[in-house]
Amino acid sequence: MAEPFLLDFKSGHDRSMSSKCCAAPIDLLLVTGPLGSGKTTVVNRLLKEEIAQGRRVSMLINEFGSVSVDESLVMAERPELADIASLVNGCACCSLRGDVVATLAAWCELPPERRPERIVLETTGLADPTDLMDLGSEESLQNRLQVAGCLTVVSCLTPLHHLKQRELLRHQIGLANLVYISKADLDPSQAMAWESETRTEFRGTHVVPTHMGMAGPGSPDPWAGDLAKRPEHGTALPRHGYADARVLSLPWHHPVDPDGMADLFRRPIGPGELLRAKGVASFQGWPRREEDGSDRWAFQLADGRLEIMPLPLGPDGKPVSCVAVVIGRGLDLPAWKLALESLERPVTPRINPGMPS
Repeated sequence: MAEPFLLDFKSGHDRSMSSKCCAAPIDLLLVTGPLGSGKTTVVNRLLKEEIAQGRRVSMLINEFGSVSVDESLVMAERPELADIASLVNGCACCSLRGDVVATLAAWCELPPERRPERIVLETTGLADPTDLMDLGSEESLQNRLQVAGCLTVVSCLTPLHHLKQRELLRHQIGLANLVYISKADLDPSQAMAWESETRTEFRGTHVVPTHMGMAGPGSPDPWAGDLAKRPEHGTALPRHGYADARVLSLPWHHPVDPDGMADLFRRPIGPGELLRAKGVASFQGWPRREEDGSDRWAFQLADGRLEIMPLPLGPDGKPVSCVAVVIGRGLDLPAWKLALESLERPVTPRINPGMPS
């Protein structure tokens, strides 16, 4: 799991109504890219760097499903975390744009000692960032917030032909001032191929390979983007790049079969294309860990790889709720619901032989 991070706040001076318009605009960094590309890992690194430099920073997470798994994971790792908001059941670029503006405006209204200097907005992998580039022109955000950069994260494990065939991906890259080729440590040769092809297709765009979300020394600053130039790549997209994408969020109330879950994601059922799967689970036969007292595990399916990571207790000392989230196109959601429910293994209470039955 990516290194946890802490959002810190430092004191400032009082701000009157007249000084509100004179305060320096808040910098907003858009972080976008396909599902499972490693955006959250990159965001964790960015926030850690910002805090190390003494800046106040807030985070806005957009997830396509009805449950914000990423926020649960972040809050479980860092109970001290503050000023993090999540938007679910839609995309920040279209159906949730009003909620994005309202959240950002509320942060702009905070008193100086709590008002962030920078904000990171992580979009869902299904979002086209085109309609977020002009957030600073919203009436409630004018002279108070500016889009400082657009960072697109692409996994090198993604099939290379997607670069030419997936129009949404082309928009995500074409709008970026900086592209991170993630997971370069897992397949260096494929990372080099992605870097070369991206530079050829999108001349003038900075492309940098990353390892565990970290760019090498001397890499461009994602916050220093030149967004005045609009890309000339690709064609216009509909309001939602994956209009036929569907999501299923299913709570689990019992431990699940780990081997059965791995088999299900390795050989997805029914028609359609499984784009992403993630969630929180306790697994049958896996004991509670002594180091953190938790029996919860975070899992994600990306680039055909199933990753499982330990998940600590929540900020309240209780286990994080178990849930499975699958996102795809043309999926038979009732069949997926039955398949996920069949993974549960209810625990049979142990009866003391000395007690009457």
